[in-house]
Amino acid sequence: MSDRIAAWGDELIKLHDGFRRDLAALRESRMDAADLRTHCLTFCDALHAHHEGEDGALFPHLATEHPELADVLARLRQEHQVVATLMNEIRRLLDHDRSRIQAELDRLTTKLEAHLDYEEQQLVPVLNTMLTLPDDV
Repeated sequence: MSDRIAAWGDELIKLHDGFRRDLAALRESRMDAADLRTHCLTFCDALHAHHEGEDGALFPHLATEHPELADVLARLRQEHQVVATLMNEIRRLLDHDRSRIQAELDRLTTKLEAHLDYEEQQLVPVLNTMLTLPDDV
């Protein structure tokens, strides 16, 4: 048995909780337009990078090590696309129709919360038993 310092599934939950907090702060914020734009773009960039890392490194690794997760990983990749579409709409609205930002942040929250909950339910138990992960995860 390994004496690793952190269980990767627990680390994933911590990361996801940060995204949940950041999105809640955006939704509750009364920032001026410039600050809201900066915070929205920073959040979207960070979430996009996280999903790219999962799609490009973590999920292929899991698919190799745990082929029984094929359907789960396919669903998670599809959900990443849905979230990316919503974030692209938010980016567009920041420049063209700020009146709809709150509604789009609400839609993103609904989709992202469901995605994060499902991902944690399906992957945390597996990740917490794994002894190796790719270097670029």
